[in-house]
Amino acid sequence: FEWKNVANLADKPPKTILTATNNSTGDAVVAYKVKTTAPKRYVVRPPQGVILPGKSAKITLTMVGKDAETLLAKSTRGPLHDERETNVPADLIKSTEGMEVGARCEVRWQGKERYYAGKIRKCNEDGTFDVDYDDGESKDKFLVQTTDLAPSYREQQLEEKDDKVRQSILSKMWQELEKKIKGGELDKKTISSSRLTTKFSISDAEKEAYAGGLVPGPVVDPAVARSATDSMPVSPGSPEAIFAELSALRKKYDDLVAYTVNLTGDRDYLNNELATVKAKLDREKTKRAAETGGDGAPAAVADTKPSKADSSGFSLFMVLLVAFIAFIVGRIVN
Repeated sequence: FEWKNVANLADKPPKTILTATNNSTGDAVVAYKVKTTAPKRYVVRPPQGVILPGKSAKITLTMVGKDAETLLAKSTRGPLHDERETNVPADLIKSTEGMEVGARCEVRWQGKERYYAGKIRKCNEDGTFDVDYDDGESKDKFLVQTTDLAPSYREQQLEEKDDKVRQSILSKMWQELEKKIKGGELDKKTISSSRLTTKFSISDAEKEAYAGGLVPGPVVDPAVARSATDSMPVSPGSPEAIFAELSALRKKYDDLVAYTVNLTGDRDYLNNELATVKAKLDREKTKRAAETGGDGAPAAVADTKPSKADSSGFSLFMVLLVAFIAFIVGRIVN
């Protein structure tokens, strides 16, 4: 994810394009699905689809603006802008693995007070070190799964259907596929998986504009020009301001729709799993009922004759319960 507009991440959050290609020379149609470990932080559009032989699909991964601002705020004066630092003095480095190439360490970036995680890249002859920082890395991951589309689905020509219909059909297909793999009907290799780790970087233009790592907030003063080439100020309530607000709302709406599609797919999957569990439970109940009856015969009808305890009118428990209530009422009255 390249940060190209750090002064206005809410409206233009970081995004990247993931390209998936079907290299088949035959007639195999590939179905794909993209998932992330942080579904609330990223919008994946489209989250699943089909790729014809020799064709490619472009999947847009967009970070939510609020999360982008939060992540950037943690590194406004850190190595997010400089993922590598050279000639770092030894007294600015802390390492429990020794001062060797590849050793994990913490470094005071540019000699400032705060330490940042990284690893030693090079040991210089003058006693200094070159360091690669971890700050551009993220624990967020994406999982890209692909499989050959079954003939029954291929005949439906999903690539020509409406996106909403296509998403619903593909969700059902993936559920059936995963169910068959769990049940041992299909091999796990039926689905190919690629795991991707996110990485964030500041473009060279942004580094030059905001040298030193200090990233200013968005311009909110209406008397300030919008850009160096635009001398007209943005006034509250002006057509320009209204248009900008509507554009931002439209973007948020699109993100919400994409996120809803992801939730719908997850809901359908969970409903299918719930139905499967209920069916298994019903079969187990029927099986146990048949076993109770013995040799497949129906279970014997329960004896409806009152038991000795029932014929006595009151059980011991009921007598004790009445006595306890009477005791409590008596204490309250006193």
